[in-house]
Amino acid sequence: MREYLLEHSKGHLEEMKAILERSRGISVLVSGEDLSYQRELASFLPEFVEGFPPKLSDVMVIDPEGENIGIDEVRDAKEFLNYSPELYMRKYVIVHDCERMTQQAANAFLKTLEEPPEYAVIILDTRHWFYLLPTIRSRVFRYRVEVPRSFLDLLRERLKDRWSDFSFAFRDFKVAVEILEKGEEKVRAKMNELRTWDLDKLLKKGVDRNLEGYLCRKEILRRVSEMGEKEFLDFVDHAVEVLRNREAFVFVQELTRLVMLEDFQESDFQSLKDLSFLDSVLRVRVANLNEKLTLLNVLILHRDRKRGVKSWN
Repeated sequence: MREYLLEHSKGHLEEMKAILERSRGISVLVSGEDLSYQRELASFLPEFVEGFPPKLSDVMVIDPEGENIGIDEVRDAKEFLNYSPELYMRKYVIVHDCERMTQQAANAFLKTLEEPPEYAVIILDTRHWFYLLPTIRSRVFRYRVEVPRSFLDLLRERLKDRWSDFSFAFRDFKVAVEILEKGEEKVRAKMNELRTWDLDKLLKKGVDRNLEGYLCRKEILRRVSEMGEKEFLDFVDHAVEVLRNREAFVFVQELTRLVMLEDFQESDFQSLKDLSFLDSVLRVRVANLNEKLTLLNVLILHRDRKRGVKSWN
């Protein structure tokens, strides 16, 4: 990952480094549409700016991993910033998927975001700029990024005429890097292997936010589109039993992202209505999601698209 960031993203990194070096105490929000590119930039930035790998004493990472970011995490970050750095010139707090902050947590963070200590750098990242409270947006320096064209050209060149089979990789920088590192033949071999896995194993691995997790979710969607009605309903019931609490929440959201990418490229009115529903799934907080009902509706949309007919009355 580090190699690809240095080769293709040096422009973004140099610009952000210049912003930090001109500032004493700053809150920067890295936003973009890719599933992981802004996260990887935010994670690598302290090392790039300071010149050597981070130490726990000077870098704190808040990663909700599908859950909400609550007030306890914000309080920990504020406490962390009460003390000056030990090895670095600056002290860093990195908040991944910052749209996951509850309103209580966001409100508790406002003063720190607006007036961080002069040695502090707060780096937030998100795919959902407009999901953030206006009070958060007004207190950060927004740095918007897109995956560099040179990297996408490299990916397309390596995959040649088979790149359309891996279209999801063009929306997820981290997964694309895994494909480049493993090679297209190994990835195809893994896809064939997954066809022999039972559904429980696919479900368990399907919550992972990596290449294998993506491939597991793709295989699940393939099987779901071919299931009869009873088998389909049994699968939904079984899935929420196998995946409980946080795992179920993460699985539903990650599957929703894949359905949006694979099935909804058209711009007709019905697609826009369906996309609005899928988008609402991605915005919902953990405690407010009915995993079974949501999974049922997301998979019904997928089955309809793949079969070309209404699969549900």
